Amino acid sequence: MSTLRVGASATAGGVDSYRYVQTVYFTSSGTFAKASYPWLRAVRVKVQGGGGGGGGSDECPSDGDAAAAGGGAGGVYAESFIADIASLASSVTVTVGSGGAGGAAGAPTGGTGSAGGSSSFGSGAGYEVSAGGGGGGGNGPDVGGVYGGAGASSSSTATGDLEIEGSNGVHGLSNGAVTGSIYIQALGGYGGGSVLGHGGRGAIVRTASGAASGGGIGGEGYGGGGGGAGTVRKNTTTGTGAAGGDGADGIVIVELYA
Repeated sequence: MSTLRVGASATAGGVDSYRYVQTVYFTSSGTFAKASYPWLRAVRVKVQGGGGGGGGSDECPSDGDAAAAGGGAGGVYAESFIADIASLASSVTVTVGSGGAGGAAGAPTGGTGSAGGSSSFGSGAGYEVSAGGGGGGGNGPDVGGVYGGAGASSSSTATGDLEIEGSNGVHGLSNGAVTGSIYIQALGGYGGGSVLGHGGRGAIVRTASGAASGGGIGGEGYGGGGGGAGTVRKNTTTGTGAAGGDGADGIVIVELYA
């Protein structure tokens, strides 16, 4: 058993005391039914938005070309402690944001990753707790020099007593060249982390001769951003574009106190 004490009051010890009883996890959208817990006196709500998808890389049709996409951003986190249980609706709508899809493989142009979805508890109500999703990573453009797709920015949209933005996605980095025997490289950007998740790894692709490509890795945990893809080509046929990693879904956690 654990006891939470919050704020000054006229109760024994000068604080309001709450006894933790159980936790309800929402990994998909649903409804929190207050009547199922007649003893309920307070809730702590933790909301994690979905992570953004990583960008997809372009095809590389020319000798010495490389393409590296940016990583998706981590989703926002928010939480609140709600002691006014009477204010809660009998059925509170809970929305869990999906992770954003990774950008499509280039054919010939790679796609930008999709933004993660927002998660919320009681959207529009006075006790609302909500957190936005991370942005999608930029596509990896086909170039013959040093360049890379843009990493995504996290959302700043949130409502709660505590609000924490996710980490931005990392920019991709490609190093294309035609002359000499140096390697052609494409480093997809890593996905941004969140409070409850980690970003996926970006593709690591290199060659001194030939074509290669790699997809970004999906975000992990809850709200992690997906990694960016990469493609390279040297002294060979067209390098095939690759897809970015998907962002991780969000979650809503409701701790119940008597």
